[in-house]
Amino acid sequence: MHVTVEDGRATRVVGDPEHPITRGFLCGKVSNYLERVYSPERILHPLVREDGGLRRASWDEALDCAATALRRARDEHGGESILPYSYMGTQGLIQGDLMSARLMNALGASNLVRTICATAGYTGTAMAHGVSPEVDPEEWPNARFLLVWGWNPMSTAPHLWRRLLDARAAGARLVVVDPFRSRTARVADEHLRPRPGTDAALAIGMMRAIVDAGLQDEEFCRTHADGYDELLAVLDRYPVDRWAGICGVDAEAVAAVGRAFATTRPALLRLGVGAQRHMGAVQAYATIASLATLTGAWRDRGGGCSYIPLATTAALSRGALVRADLRPGPVRDVNMAQLGRALTDRALDPPVKALVVWNSNPAVIAPDQGGVLAGLARDDLFVLVLEQFVTDTARHADVVLPATTALEHRDVVFSWGHHYVTFNEPAIAPLGEAKPNTEIFRLLAARLGFDDPCLRESDEQLLDALLATGPSLPGLRERGWAKVDLGQGPLPHAEGRFGTATGRAALHASYVAPVEVADASLAQRYPLALITPKTHLFLNSTFANQERQRSAQPLPMVVINPADARRREIEDGGWVRVFNDRGSFRCVARVSDDAAAGVVVAPMGWWNCDYADGLSAQATTSQALTEMGAAPTFNDNRVDVAPDVGGGR
Repeated sequence: MHVTVEDGRATRVVGDPEHPITRGFLCGKVSNYLERVYSPERILHPLVREDGGLRRASWDEALDCAATALRRARDEHGGESILPYSYMGTQGLIQGDLMSARLMNALGASNLVRTICATAGYTGTAMAHGVSPEVDPEEWPNARFLLVWGWNPMSTAPHLWRRLLDARAAGARLVVVDPFRSRTARVADEHLRPRPGTDAALAIGMMRAIVDAGLQDEEFCRTHADGYDELLAVLDRYPVDRWAGICGVDAEAVAAVGRAFATTRPALLRLGVGAQRHMGAVQAYATIASLATLTGAWRDRGGGCSYIPLATTAALSRGALVRADLRPGPVRDVNMAQLGRALTDRALDPPVKALVVWNSNPAVIAPDQGGVLAGLARDDLFVLVLEQFVTDTARHADVVLPATTALEHRDVVFSWGHHYVTFNEPAIAPLGEAKPNTEIFRLLAARLGFDDPCLRESDEQLLDALLATGPSLPGLRERGWAKVDLGQGPLPHAEGRFGTATGRAALHASYVAPVEVADASLAQRYPLALITPKTHLFLNSTFANQERQRSAQPLPMVVINPADARRREIEDGGWVRVFNDRGSFRCVARVSDDAAAGVVVAPMGWWNCDYADGLSAQATTSQALTEMGAAPTFNDNRVDVAPDVGGGR
């Protein structure tokens, strides 16, 4: 992103025309980024709680208040009574969790296990082909069959969508797998809509069709993979019809797409995060990813499997930079998808007495929202939040410290989809009294009396250390971006060389039924499966408070199939209540066959304050974790929907 600055004020933001992926294009989420930077709602001064509200305070007062509370929690209950909570709000490696991790480690705080987004997919794809370079997006235009699975790039990755469009312009066929008719699914050549949580069954059905037709690449499998004979034995047990029945997709469509993937070369399988938020998700991703090995798709330029480039992000690992050696002893793990339990479990020893939040909005995004909000409301819990706006989480804070935006701090930003990293140089001075996350944690460390030199390192020192631990990134500072070169080339696995201990891929065909969606007894009470995909113009809950984004997406909604709506006397645009035993939320209904029969869709990202009762779809979700990968299962969720007699707020 290039920024024009006049008299110290940013006046224009545009894309970098020389960037190989973005090509000068900014997506709709950030093309109006200056509205965020200069929003009158920005927090530009510290805030402290007083008489039930938040008032302006000096930095000295706010830091003293925070340091006193953290010190008290540590001294009276032990360091593990302090819980950090963060994710990728800045999308940066420096402002994300470097100085913050050092301070939390020095305090002996509980360790937050950050699995809420993509961990199940990472774990599953790594089981299939290891932590390997996958198909470079710059090679995607060479593909002639595009199997996009659990991903809506038109909304979540418009730069990568353009690469798929390049392939389509050259004649590629696009097939989308998604229970919801997303923007991407609407323009696909074919759309397969499996029941939520049954993606592995669909993949196994495709594999069976491939093997029935003799279209598998046996030579590639035997030379470069393990488990081929075992896979054939699994596939031999049931015909395509059986797997089609489980996933709810026409058997001939399952077989035809499988055969087309095997015969149309090059064939690219691009997995997104959407298929993983249910029990059995890890096994599902291992199974889906195995399609590329079974067919030998890796042999072709532009063919194979792509997910989030784990090998690239792993090469930029913070590793020793977070300084786990600062911990006074072993600490417990707390999974971020179980925040509600951590804040309300009376048996937890020690109890969480202080919560430190940055780069996240857990009141909106964490599962079991009722439990999370009950925990945040505890009188004996100290809550410190670093934020740019008074979010739903910040409303529960005892101290809010003003954080900078991307235009005001230094950072290195990785990508969720391609192999380039970006150097983020501050374009303007911090507004008001805002400070970078790193500086805030340095100040807190000093207030707490820590004197280790690593807790005083500048952002420039952190940057130097980060770049020294990873691959060479020529031109990063000068040009603003650089490609992480792992030596993968255009054909990363044509000759095997997978990122496993043996260098061989592993073939999987395992279906683990979702716990709630597949529960016939539960379906009697709650007959609809609820999924919560991402919205078009929000980045999770980021940007959900900005005027332009809100004008295009003014109200939270739930999409319900016309047949399900008729059965419940629900009208398009009418208010409804969505509920199960865990909780409920109220919003407007959109009656559309974009939602399959038996499935309701509540796009996520709106803040709780946008909902009639201050609760979102997360009020109905579970804190249960996948049996492998310890990832969340909030799309493994059964609900029912009823007209809201009261209507509105």
